[in-house]
Amino acid sequence: MIDNEVLKAIRERRMVFKFKDKPVEDEKLNAVLQAGYWSESFGDCEPWQFVVIEDQKLKKELYELTKRVTIYTAGIKNAPITVAIAITGCGTSHYIEEGAVAAHNMALAAHSLDLGAYWLDVYDLENKKGSVESEAKKLLGLPEDIRLTYLLPLGKPDQKREETRAKLDDVVHYNKFGNE
Repeated sequence: MIDNEVLKAIRERRMVFKFKDKPVEDEKLNAVLQAGYWSESFGDCEPWQFVVIEDQKLKKELYELTKRVTIYTAGIKNAPITVAIAITGCGTSHYIEEGAVAAHNMALAAHSLDLGAYWLDVYDLENKKGSVESEAKKLLGLPEDIRLTYLLPLGKPDQKREETRAKLDDVVHYNKFGNE
């Protein structure tokens, strides 16, 4: 198997839900934000807007709000930083993908810097009033025409997660499903 730093980071990165009560160094935060900034985008439109949330009261409000859509909310409250990943229109309907690419790059960058992260989606497909997305956008002061896609709690991990995977041969198929 070919091995390098990128492939190793992809294999080893796991979602981190528990964080130590220690700040994230500015240099590391900037590197994580840069990873999001350098993500690929449809038509190279670079639609990202990142909101770095450090305020405890605001994080608690986001924590309470996101409990409506997922059980994986604790990190928002206990991570020193949560980054909101918002996407401008940019003439594309690929806001979910644009946000996911940025969130994934940022999570990989965090892992490479001995930080932990996970991303949780807050977008509402129909962009309805009263949705978690619309309520979170109000809390963060985001304009209506910007989509809030993901929240990325970020900090020093306070857990080590191990997991097993299916065999690669069980999930890869050539030409047609079911390698027979």
